[in-house]
Amino acid sequence: MTHDDPTQLTERTQSIADDVLFPMAQDVDRGLRPPDEGLRTLADAGLFGISGPVSRGGLDATPKQARRIIAAVGSGCGATFFVWVQHHGVIRTLRSSSNEGLVDELLAPMCAGDVIAGVAFAHLRRLGPPAIRARRIGDGWQLDGHAPWATSWGIADWFCIAAASDTDEVVWVRVPGTATPAVTAAPLALPVFAHTGTVSFTFNGYVAPADDVIDVADLDQWRKTDRRQAAVGQPAVMGVTDRAIRLLEQRPDEESLDAAGRLRDDLDERWRRDDDLIDALVERHSDLESASDHRAACLHLAHRSTTALLAATGGSGMDLAHPAQRLAREADFYVIQAQTADGRAATLRSVPRIHPSAPGPKL
Repeated sequence: MTHDDPTQLTERTQSIADDVLFPMAQDVDRGLRPPDEGLRTLADAGLFGISGPVSRGGLDATPKQARRIIAAVGSGCGATFFVWVQHHGVIRTLRSSSNEGLVDELLAPMCAGDVIAGVAFAHLRRLGPPAIRARRIGDGWQLDGHAPWATSWGIADWFCIAAASDTDEVVWVRVPGTATPAVTAAPLALPVFAHTGTVSFTFNGYVAPADDVIDVADLDQWRKTDRRQAAVGQPAVMGVTDRAIRLLEQRPDEESLDAAGRLRDDLDERWRRDDDLIDALVERHSDLESASDHRAACLHLAHRSTTALLAATGGSGMDLAHPAQRLAREADFYVIQAQTADGRAATLRSVPRIHPSAPGPKL
């Protein structure tokens, strides 16, 4: 895929989501088929390189363009999306690495989708003793500890693991995607995205040589940057919202169409707000509270949309073969995905207070 006009690129991605990902999503969600076909289709379309430099075969998409692409993929198949999206954070980390040998080896095949990477770093958001401790061993680092969340085990060729040193550095290293006595993985029992190879990692004296060290940076600065970038929220929740609205729009009854129209207006407004916040983020003028409130509003809109779809569909919507219940579960997942203290506080703040005598809330 060439570096197209942003609108054309989003439209092409949406076509893939509609024609390839969405028809297989129920089977992937239930573990009846792996996400391989969807991942290969995204790779063939050049969409594994949206965060990569053009010089390495990437698209070097702008933040706003990338968010529209992510939302489109998220509207197709949540499980395929969740494996695919982990990869882009690793590309961003790798492209800024000073380890030229690793960059030369991996960045181009990662942009092509020939090599898939997973990542584990959410534990860095927790204060207190490091979940994974990094200790200098010669020119490399030894990892010890527990990462409670990583996706793509059994799918990714390697993982980018973040650990904290005793001198408040964040250390990023490459770890092969295979178990060893020093690296073990335990599957997580999840109600959604259950077939994405999501595991917890335990590191017991794993030593990453110098050649596998991606970056070493200041931990406090990383946390400040992560807090700012995570505040706006996961755009895939907008994709889930869009899919629920589109399914409502296909219903024959007037009530469903009316609800879909109101929800569509709200989604358009959320996207306008999203664009404004991303501009502010790029210019480093972002307001964390406003961004977190937007994240919470997107989550509520997704829940309103998937609830409306379930109501319109009726009992059949709860069948595991029906997309209505899957979209509702995916909307729930984004409540905790990339959740920081700011996001949690905003979500709790946004819970409406409804007087018992008041009419029900508008969908």
